[in-house]
Amino acid sequence: MIREKLEQLEKSELIEIILALQNMSSKNSSKPPSSDWKSVKMPRPQRGASQGGQPGHKGNFLKIEREADETVELKPEVCKKCGIKLPGASGDAAESRHKIDVEIRTILTKYAQYEVVCPCCGEENREAFPADVKSHISYGEGVQSIGVLLTNHANVSYGKTAEILNDVFEVPVSVGTLVNHVSEFAAKCEPVLDEIKEHVKQGKIGHFDETSVRVNGKNQWLHTAGNSEATYNTVHPKRGIEGTDANGVLKDFTGVAVHDCLVQYFGYENALHAVCNAHLLRELQGVIENKGYVWATDMQTHLRDMKKAVDDFAADGQTSLPDDLLTSFADEYDRILKLGETETPRDATQTKQTKSRNLLERFINYRTEITRFTKDFAVPFTNNQAERDIRNAKVKMKVSGSFRSDGGAKNFAYISSVISTAAKQGLSAFKTVSNIFTNSLKSIFSKPAFI
Repeated sequence: MIREKLEQLEKSELIEIILALQNMSSKNSSKPPSSDWKSVKMPRPQRGASQGGQPGHKGNFLKIEREADETVELKPEVCKKCGIKLPGASGDAAESRHKIDVEIRTILTKYAQYEVVCPCCGEENREAFPADVKSHISYGEGVQSIGVLLTNHANVSYGKTAEILNDVFEVPVSVGTLVNHVSEFAAKCEPVLDEIKEHVKQGKIGHFDETSVRVNGKNQWLHTAGNSEATYNTVHPKRGIEGTDANGVLKDFTGVAVHDCLVQYFGYENALHAVCNAHLLRELQGVIENKGYVWATDMQTHLRDMKKAVDDFAADGQTSLPDDLLTSFADEYDRILKLGETETPRDATQTKQTKSRNLLERFINYRTEITRFTKDFAVPFTNNQAERDIRNAKVKMKVSGSFRSDGGAKNFAYISSVISTAAKQGLSAFKTVSNIFTNSLKSIFSKPAFI
């Protein structure tokens, strides 16, 4: 069928399609940056300035926010000019510098169980081992937490993680044990995940997206739902409504759902919707480069003008653009749509339209969702929050290539939800994981407000 359609195309049309595909990149389409051709870096032009910080640059340095564990006083013993000795001479503090280092100390605790025979009744008595000492060799929450963070946050392979624990901490551990630690942590995450999920549901703004992950050699989808305070990730075999329903946030969400205009999201009528304008700007750029349509250039400029106006008024403490400016922007939007109808009219003889026409119809059909950020400054211009929330999953795929099992993929999604939320709450990832292992984490949220 594809061959027959290609044979029906004119040679010029076929060449145009091929050139358009060749020109696609992450800057003018929805393709990821990893698919771009690597361009050769040109040397930076010489401007006569020396390397490093320039005159007037304030500069930044690491700030020490706690008291030093040890202070070494550097007092001169001999005058460098006349050579006289300076024993016990007082002086004024001139400058302080700090050196930060770590001391790696592995604690090995031996539990020696004794059997004591009761002199009265002859009963043999033994004191029970602690609950977390279940076998001949057990691992504490510190070792378990480091293993979880390295494998599911730093994306280090299980084999390398075992080597690091052995070489750096002198803790012998097998790959199988690390897998068990990850599974145990994912199971203990359930109460925290329920809290995160509910937090996102109650938010005023929600960011939603999905990305493909390889699981046992097949494509599955990581679905994310989040905001500036929490991240909730799940993995499902389907990208569409089944996967979004399984994530469980959007079907009960009543705020403003920000996403990339995937049709499935608009089926959730319980929420208001806002479209990621960064995606639209890239697709407009593709139309400009491949077709040269004026309407695409004008719309690109119009989106940026609205964004600048929002930034300016928000800086003055406003929450929406004034009515007269909204009317002016609406009139310009109408003008651009009319121009688009002229440059790329709908082909009534074809069911499938061109990419340029489809993009124009998106601006027609989802006008309210595209411009919602101008009427409510709480609504962001882009869906970058969701893009950041799923980025670590793509890094994991580049490192590992594929998850070996459904369980491994789901564990990664759960753990990434907890660690991402902890980071947004300003919490230590290591302490958060350790507290979950010991069942001592009361709540992952340090602030009660929903954003």
